[in-house]
Amino acid sequence: MIRARAKQRGATIILVAVVAALFLIPIVGVCIDGAVLYLVKARLSSAVDAAALAAARSLSVGQSIADQTANAQLIGAQYFTANFPPGLMNASVVGGQNIANSIVVSPPVQQRITVTVNVSVVVPLYFMKILGFNNSTVSASGQATRRNANIILVLDRSGSMNNAGSCAALIASAENFANQFVDGRDQLGLVTFQFTANVDFPVQTTFKSGSPNLNDTLSKLVCGGDTNTVEGLYNGYVQIQNTVNSAGALNIIVLFTDGQANSFTGNFVVKRQQDQRYDALNTSQTVTVPASSCSASTLTGVFGDASTETATDIYTLNQTGYTGAVAPTTTDSISQTVAWSVINAPGCVFYANQSPVFGRQDIAYLPSTDVHGNSTVDGGYLPLDYFPASNTAYSNQIRPDMPRTARWAAMNAADSMAFKIRSDTTYNTIIYSIGLSGNEPMAIDQDFMERVANDPRASNYDASRPSGQFILANNTSELSQAFQQVALQVLRLSQ
Repeated sequence: MIRARAKQRGATIILVAVVAALFLIPIVGVCIDGAVLYLVKARLSSAVDAAALAAARSLSVGQSIADQTANAQLIGAQYFTANFPPGLMNASVVGGQNIANSIVVSPPVQQRITVTVNVSVVVPLYFMKILGFNNSTVSASGQATRRNANIILVLDRSGSMNNAGSCAALIASAENFANQFVDGRDQLGLVTFQFTANVDFPVQTTFKSGSPNLNDTLSKLVCGGDTNTVEGLYNGYVQIQNTVNSAGALNIIVLFTDGQANSFTGNFVVKRQQDQRYDALNTSQTVTVPASSCSASTLTGVFGDASTETATDIYTLNQTGYTGAVAPTTTDSISQTVAWSVINAPGCVFYANQSPVFGRQDIAYLPSTDVHGNSTVDGGYLPLDYFPASNTAYSNQIRPDMPRTARWAAMNAADSMAFKIRSDTTYNTIIYSIGLSGNEPMAIDQDFMERVANDPRASNYDASRPSGQFILANNTSELSQAFQQVALQVLRLSQ
């Protein structure tokens, strides 16, 4: 009996060994090799995703679409290798480690470019060799979509930019910004403004490869004149409307300024009656101003704040003093310096003296809208000054003899124009605003800049409309960073 039990134990050991060989070892092998395959699959998926994103973001390099595609494939392949280095877990990439040919940049569909990356790797097996399986193939696919962008740069080139020597920094910053985007796919345009505004580079896809290109145009920028912000925004909006075959693209306006808006273009009623107005030279008293001798009944041109600025007491400063009118509406190209001149208006005091500071004697009052229908009152955003009821000629009309009112009317008109742009659901334009401080005694009005951009910090923020951002550069050394920050925001939205 004892001998029989020993034989039984020996048979049990043999049976366990057979079961382990047939079942347990393969199961353990499957688990271990499966874990290796799982880890390789995870790394491969991350690598192809990184390659697709990197390729999509690098499409801006190259003059032609073929060059851009080749560059995207090169960058994508480099990102793949950085995330899935050669020999990782002894895996080998099918077709070789350089996966450039596996990166496909598809033509735009509804203004969206798709980058697809498909990669397979062969992974050696260890335990499963016992059952005759030497390796396994693991595949992964990554995809990134880049939305084309229509971008209009609206740049302030007023006199303060020239006086502070900031033009060169603006040129360099804007050129670097433009280089972030894709020639042949994105569309870029340029509007500059001072007394008026000019479309210096009509929006187009060949902003790098064209002749002249956008950077050629930017290199000619010179500064001088007032700050007619509303005209800049209006012309930028027209360029957004002029984009070709752009349904589905991202529409962007980038507004740059170093100060407050201080002029606007309007239709002005000529002063035909005598009344009392502030004396520009002795601001503590009023004087009797006779009716104008202008031959025309209305004047169309630019009206602005012609007083000296200081940095304190923003709402009461420059309450009285000189205003400027009426400058021509003729646009000046980016390479032209400009100075206050007056329109051809025989009989007008300002025309006879060839000095805009006398325009306050010829204009009856300021209009409630500019030439584009933008409100100079704008719901009371910035308060204007009105003739009192005792002024029987023009009672309750907006005063043209107060510099602060000229400025606030210009600010209100620009604020109204920005609201109109954001409210157009056909284009859903996003506005980014960049301010450069330190050039003018009066500080950048941050709330105004936030309102223009519909920045969430703005006093009138509307979450139902496209949200932009205001970025403040404290000096010219920060200006390039501000433009780069906007470029990164646009590129993030386009992904």
